[in-house]
Amino acid sequence: MTLSKRLGAGLSVFFAAMVGTSAAVAENCYILVHGHGVEGHTTSTASDGSLVQPALDYWSETYFDEYKNSSFIDQLLISGGNYGVVGYNSTDEGELPYWHDKTSGEIARQIIQIRSGAGDRFEHENQCSADDTFWIISHSQGAAQMMYIAGNAVEGSPYYNRAYNQYDTDTEVQDVKKCSTTWWGSKSCKTVSEEVQVASLSDTNAVTVDFDSAISGVAAIFTTGGAITGTEGVDRICNGTWYDEVINDLFFGRECAAVRYMQTNDIYTVRNYVGTNLGAPVYTIGGYAGFPGAESVSSALLNGEDDGYINLASQMNCSGSGKRSLWSNLKQYDTFMGIAYGSATFSCDNDNKGTARSYNLASIYTDHDAQRNGGILSPDYDGIPDGLNCGVGKNSAGRIAACTQ
Repeated sequence: MTLSKRLGAGLSVFFAAMVGTSAAVAENCYILVHGHGVEGHTTSTASDGSLVQPALDYWSETYFDEYKNSSFIDQLLISGGNYGVVGYNSTDEGELPYWHDKTSGEIARQIIQIRSGAGDRFEHENQCSADDTFWIISHSQGAAQMMYIAGNAVEGSPYYNRAYNQYDTDTEVQDVKKCSTTWWGSKSCKTVSEEVQVASLSDTNAVTVDFDSAISGVAAIFTTGGAITGTEGVDRICNGTWYDEVINDLFFGRECAAVRYMQTNDIYTVRNYVGTNLGAPVYTIGGYAGFPGAESVSSALLNGEDDGYINLASQMNCSGSGKRSLWSNLKQYDTFMGIAYGSATFSCDNDNKGTARSYNLASIYTDHDAQRNGGILSPDYDGIPDGLNCGVGKNSAGRIAACTQ
């Protein structure tokens, strides 16, 4: 089943309208939104005179040698089409959360520019035209960015058409019950008033951004390896044990301030910052392979299946905890001493997604690095509830290419 068939009459009407306004058949335009750790808002010239474009390079750069010479974009365009690249500041140094004007605001403005036919800010062939059919593809942090934008592109959304020059969530004074236990077992409690964080943003820091125009008419948004409900790895970086600190120092090297907004708790989870609808349907692709070699130890920071950085439950936008343990086929089992038994008690099908109008596309055996550079061409996969069969056996780029033809 292709994605156009899955979306049914709504997308058919969309295509018909486009064909009716142009004698030529519209090309696909894939708009690419990168993840964390990139100076995507910059370009520079290397010592050999070549142009360095971090936002564009993101989709082919590799951390592991076995993935070298792979290109997500080349695989995506195997059957033709155009593409546009979005670049924003997602560096540790920037410490910019997904709701910030320099992230979500900047991404939306660049999407509007690409959709106008003005091209992106980078040098490459196959720039998009205004009459193309637009699909947005996001990876890692880019998925949270797109959920925030799409979730506030519909009138009535809590932050409709608003980004923020605000680095952290609001605080308010609440009564909090605190208990302590003495060494002999006596327990005493008292209620104190203290300032706590709450899932909200302040209108005094709001910036008007036309999320509606950026998303309206987009055929679909794809996420691959998306930190949609955060990652347990960041939970542990921010609030972990000495063991977590050692693994972070050896393999992540992250400071909490740089990634705090990707924690799994409700203060930061993007589903608490969007409305009951999305401006375009979102199709999620999750990876569940650890990194090659010794780097696979990073999975020790994560519960259940993961791609080395992000829990599978978060990537697939499952309801409930983003760090819930998912076993084969996105199902949760009771366990005894770590061994699963009995029938599945939870399934991340379309009735159990964390955000309305988001759907599972595929769950594939690939890691976080390969998801963005296409380094594993034909990964294994699990069938998932309500998933799509277009592109079966292919990686994220191949699946998206097959599902959008």
